[in-house]
Amino acid sequence: EDLVTDPPARKRSKCAAAGRPPEGFPAGRKPAEQEHAGARALGQGWHFMKPPTEKDVRGNRRSRKALDAPARPFDYLVVLDFEWTCDNKKKLEPLEIIEFPSVLVRTSFPPKIVSEFQVYCKPRVNPRLTDFCKELTAISQEMVDAGVHLEDAIEMHRQWLEQHGLLPAEGAASSTFTFVTWSDADIMFALHSEFSRLKIARPSYFNNWINLKLLYKSHFKKDAVGGLQACVERLGISFQGRAHSGLVDSRNTAAIVMKMLNEGFQFLRNTRGFGPNGQVWGSKSGKPT
Repeated sequence: EDLVTDPPARKRSKCAAAGRPPEGFPAGRKPAEQEHAGARALGQGWHFMKPPTEKDVRGNRRSRKALDAPARPFDYLVVLDFEWTCDNKKKLEPLEIIEFPSVLVRTSFPPKIVSEFQVYCKPRVNPRLTDFCKELTAISQEMVDAGVHLEDAIEMHRQWLEQHGLLPAEGAASSTFTFVTWSDADIMFALHSEFSRLKIARPSYFNNWINLKLLYKSHFKKDAVGGLQACVERLGISFQGRAHSGLVDSRNTAAIVMKMLNEGFQFLRNTRGFGPNGQVWGSKSGKPT
């Protein structure tokens, strides 16, 4: 059924459908001009409708600029790999972070490792390390006994970030950065559970991070299986140091990051994070905070 109810408009509609110019339209016009004229003629039959504005067609200018703007790579990446209390005989609860390391990587070419941070933390619920934990991590009882409480480690780490211009004074220009971990366990589980148990407000800069395992597979076209050391060596990189030391693992994770940067990879977006509703986004199922 023809929905054009205005008789003159119906006639103009049939002319347009047949490829003929509407009545009164001079012959010899270009097809494009005929098309525009036909559209204008048809529009007269819908005189009660407001014609579209440029904004309707092109969209809000500010919104379009924001959407069209390319993502900016992070200026710095903070690679970290916590170590925490563990045992192979019984489940230790709660888990407590005992090593808090980081490696700071500048992403601009040529990429560079700028600085390192490391502090040992003193566990309070299970202050004595198990033999398994000491063997796995190469962290001795003396190291944690001489360590600091986690709250102090977080403050020391904040000051380290500040020293490198990543947490400037309010209103000052800052470099962009995010954390890089090998899996989601370090921030999503270990650090988060410590924040909850100790009732520490999570600093906003710990809300998001990059799980390098996900990017490893997409960039190198290799499965990230067999542990960090196997994945490093699979790329032809020599693993440096003793695995399961937090700082050693952070350095070797940073070696993967450096290889990706040297091959032109850009770190543009986080892969995981805590949303405003306390759920983890970027995972198959959100975990409440």
